[in-house]
Amino acid sequence: MVKLDNNSTVIEQGDLFFFYKPKIGIEEVEGIEDVQRFYMVTSSLEDVKGKEKKEERYRLFLIGQKQLPEIVEGRSISKERNWALNVLSTSDPEDIRKEFLPAEYTTKTKGKRRLAAAVPAGEGKYSIVKHEGHTELAYLLELPQELGHTQKEFEIKNEASYIISVKNPEISVSGFTAFSSARKPQYPNDLVELFGDKRWIDVDDPRLLDYQNTQLLLIGARTKEVENELGISIDEEKEIQRSSDIFKELKIRKEEVPLKPLLKGNFPGKEEIPVAHEIKQLSSDESPGQGGKKGGKAAANKSSSAAAVAKLLSGINLPKK
Repeated sequence: MVKLDNNSTVIEQGDLFFFYKPKIGIEEVEGIEDVQRFYMVTSSLEDVKGKEKKEERYRLFLIGQKQLPEIVEGRSISKERNWALNVLSTSDPEDIRKEFLPAEYTTKTKGKRRLAAAVPAGEGKYSIVKHEGHTELAYLLELPQELGHTQKEFEIKNEASYIISVKNPEISVSGFTAFSSARKPQYPNDLVELFGDKRWIDVDDPRLLDYQNTQLLLIGARTKEVENELGISIDEEKEIQRSSDIFKELKIRKEEVPLKPLLKGNFPGKEEIPVAHEIKQLSSDESPGQGGKKGGKAAANKSSSAAAVAKLLSGINLPKK
């Protein structure tokens, strides 16, 4: 943590990435209605107990309603609130890359089906800041250098911040899935004690974000002068394709993904989507089923895969209150 002169405290900082996955059978995405899932990835250095050196920590979050919360100056609307779910935490970026590969699965009625690879939609730097009694997730976008149609569909801004809170896994909250004991975030005792009887707590300890099935609440806060308002400095860089952190940090290979959304801000055409050289095979439990004994919620409850967890929570909206 870094304590600043203005009483703000930087809890964590690092690299931030946005990705989306098209719906099954959609070869050319034109808007959010063609998108199956929207993801946020954080990459940061984290202290590890018993080790002198910090360790890189990668987290993959599924974002509800397939876009970031709206931020509307001067009034509050329901779309300013949204949920996020940790579907993967790892110290190996290869784990993230594999989650983003195209995948195939087999159905009894339609035979072999393919899930498209994830496509990068933005890259930047982020900070989690303790400010005026709450915590905020703030970011500055580095790529694309100019926002396009892709970023507007997902409510990605040049800069923005969101009040961020962590849900107490022991307390039921309307609009959020209640996991079984085996599927709740496996927090250590010192983190469990932070919740007490509260439904939501601030991200005073970044380890709260490290555990699979951690549920977050994001509330739109600001889109202008984020650094000045929070009293922080986010060390963004002017990135180009050659120096993009998506390739350096996440080990994504240039030939695996269409880069137009990341560099130009527009969805790629069918002819611009690379031919997949590596395809992940999904089991029947991991596949996005249509209900029945092995699909839908039954599969999600049974499977430990990120894809299955995402299937379980897809389409859930927060209450308007």
